[in-house]
Amino acid sequence: MNSADPQTTTPNAWLARFAKLVVCVTFVLVFIGGYTTTSGAGMAFADWPLSNGSLNPAGWWENFMMRLEHGHRLTAGLVMILVLIQLFWVLSRRRQLPRVAVPLAVWAFVGVLSQALLGGLRVILDPKGIEATTTTIATTFRILHGCFAQIEVCLVVSLAAVLSPVWSQIVVTPAFRKVAPLGWLTAGFVFVQLMVGATMRHLGAGLAIPTFPLAPGGGFMPKIHNAYVDLNFTHTRFLALLVAIHVILLARRAFVSGEARLARPAGLLLVLLVAQVLLGMFVIWHLRPPVLTTLHVVNGAALFATTVFIAVRASHAPNADAPNESASIHPLPETQA
Repeated sequence: MNSADPQTTTPNAWLARFAKLVVCVTFVLVFIGGYTTTSGAGMAFADWPLSNGSLNPAGWWENFMMRLEHGHRLTAGLVMILVLIQLFWVLSRRRQLPRVAVPLAVWAFVGVLSQALLGGLRVILDPKGIEATTTTIATTFRILHGCFAQIEVCLVVSLAAVLSPVWSQIVVTPAFRKVAPLGWLTAGFVFVQLMVGATMRHLGAGLAIPTFPLAPGGGFMPKIHNAYVDLNFTHTRFLALLVAIHVILLARRAFVSGEARLARPAGLLLVLLVAQVLLGMFVIWHLRPPVLTTLHVVNGAALFATTVFIAVRASHAPNADAPNESASIHPLPETQA
């Protein structure tokens, strides 16, 4: 049996490690961005891309709100630089990588640019320059900014999955193939749930139903209906249940596929699901404390990214995704076939 560590034997091992670093820093950005929104610091500076007309605004570290927002912008700049480096690195090694790596790297860079632009528009189109602005255009860009963050996370996670040495070692079986359709369907439901959650969050409807699991009055269905209550019910009850069912079904299908490289992330997916449910309940019970609320957002991003990761890995096509050379660089050892 070949006991060599694929991370040390692959010529592009450092690129694979760098892709994982990009994923980690991106999640840090999601946490900082989420905490900035939860704390109401999104409009600590009314200008963009500079902060109070400067790259290093006076007093930003001493002022908590300014520290959050400027720290968010600095971290976003770091992610953009890392994604750009990753793009050039992938392009320089494109003949040694799966073909899908190049478009993923390009889209990851387009995504981070789009996210920065949405963040900027979210600031400069706010007519009052305060977090409490409720105009349609300001709220729309806040929601789009939150949703596109989830898409960017999945792009960098997908690229990391493709660049991993594991990609060239996957053995595709019929059971393996069956995971992909359910994976993409589940990812779609999770993304819809995240969009509804972002809308609810930015409209201030997070506590429109202030109790869980039952609504006020002791029933499952709320007795009072309006846009905020119905939005909250859709997120905290209907879609939450739909997502939970599909995540469990996806994990089960991954477990029975016979491929450990699907079963391991499926196990993580179940852990994230349990954590998301618990965080959601505590957020309601404790009236949306900033740290728990932000962790709920970050864990939701991790749940979505893990679902996409499983779907991407299950969609593996050896012939179509082979490196752009006549022969595979890293053939599968016979002992693993």
